Amino acid sequence: MRIRRAPRTSSEIWFRCPRPLPGARARLVCFPHAGGSAAAFHSWNMGPDVEVVGVQYPGRADRFGDPFPEDLEQLGLEIGEAIATLDERPTALFGHSLGALVAYEAARHLEEIGRAPVHLFASACRSPQVADSRPPIAGLDDATLAAELMKMGGTDALVLKDLELRDLVLPYIRADFTLLEAYAPLVEPLAVTPVLALNAVADPYVTDAEIAGWSGVTQAGFRAERFAGDHFYLVPRQEEVLATLHAALGVQQGRG
Repeated sequence: MRIRRAPRTSSEIWFRCPRPLPGARARLVCFPHAGGSAAAFHSWNMGPDVEVVGVQYPGRADRFGDPFPEDLEQLGLEIGEAIATLDERPTALFGHSLGALVAYEAARHLEEIGRAPVHLFASACRSPQVADSRPPIAGLDDATLAAELMKMGGTDALVLKDLELRDLVLPYIRADFTLLEAYAPLVEPLAVTPVLALNAVADPYVTDAEIAGWSGVTQAGFRAERFAGDHFYLVPRQEEVLATLHAALGVQQGRG
């Protein structure tokens, strides 16, 4: 078993919740993609029964001056430790792309300390058990890296067209891809946390086999759901995605 440092960490540092719902029956903690921030989930409204909390990684947005994380496993551990400081409502984790791997590491830590999440939702990301099939991009020069990122799409691609903004965002995007490309864990299956893997039929960056690999990271049940769209399918298909998450959590869907 790994021996990992678990520092005391504050929930205020890590989490952004635009619509606090202290009376909600469940909580969904959302981990953004490489280069993303908690703002990616500000429009997510799952009604009065589910409080949506976005994770703010260091080095961007209102944490712009914080040092970049240097290890994906450690990042997941620290966020998991912060989740454990929240009240003990049933909590599920959702991660998109890079965020799915960080969420998996957070889930591992939460299981270790007896605060297992009720579900892990892994979106548009290879399983930790599957080697990354894409060529590395973190070491590319700025112009080439920006071009590769714009091919991936998403709202962040618009920012990269502005050279001044590009100079601000590329360092933390590069740092995120460095984390992703260095990640090679000794996979320990989750014991009690079921996994739902979500992907898009036209995602050029994640294969069906890489999605299916998530079945091997849990002993508590696995299934997969597919949506129309590409790597950032969850933006145009937001309502469908939220309905799928509602169903998996077993709470009544509605808008508060």
